[in-house]
Amino acid sequence: MDIKPDDLSAAEMHKLLIGCVVPRPIAWVSSQDANGTYNLAPYSFFNAICAKPPTLMIAATYRPAHPDGQKDTLRNIQDVGEYVINIVTEPNMVAMNQSATDYPEAVDEFAEVGVTPAPSVTVRPPRVAEAPINFECVLQQIIPVGDGPGSATIVLGTIQHIYVRDDLINARYHIDIHGLQPIGRLAGNSYAYVHEVFDLIRKPYEAK
Repeated sequence: MDIKPDDLSAAEMHKLLIGCVVPRPIAWVSSQDANGTYNLAPYSFFNAICAKPPTLMIAATYRPAHPDGQKDTLRNIQDVGEYVINIVTEPNMVAMNQSATDYPEAVDEFAEVGVTPAPSVTVRPPRVAEAPINFECVLQQIIPVGDGPGSATIVLGTIQHIYVRDDLINARYHIDIHGLQPIGRLAGNSYAYVHEVFDLIRKPYEAK
């Protein structure tokens, strides 16, 4: 099937993208507003950008029901300039899924979904104590992409501090993927486990 993006509605294009670009890692973003109220929400438009400066990206999609189409997380990051990206794993996937509910602005999602806000080292918003990996970030750049339904706002954050649970990392900074038990986002209500891992050795080029 050949598809012209201009022929699709924003909803159809979104459905196609989240079905094709899989599996996606999940950033469980903890933030707080100017009054100190905590917010916690998952984002699967998420990835690492570069190592120097250590940079992570999330994209907050437009939400018609919110003021100016902005989610609470995006507004908090703009106002406070600090946030934490917590890595989602099998033990906390149910709480993560529940935190995706569109709660009123003043509701503390930590309390609603039953996870523990733990003090961060370098930023004001707390980390999720139950998450085995946390990235404390400061806002580096905000990039609007498009306008209205189907659009998004890219948030680039510079990592200030990283916490990795001791049993998941060795002296060479290798992560135990089986111990981590990450999950990935698919389309709709579907997710993927990472239970099987394989290696592919890259052969060097040899002139013929």
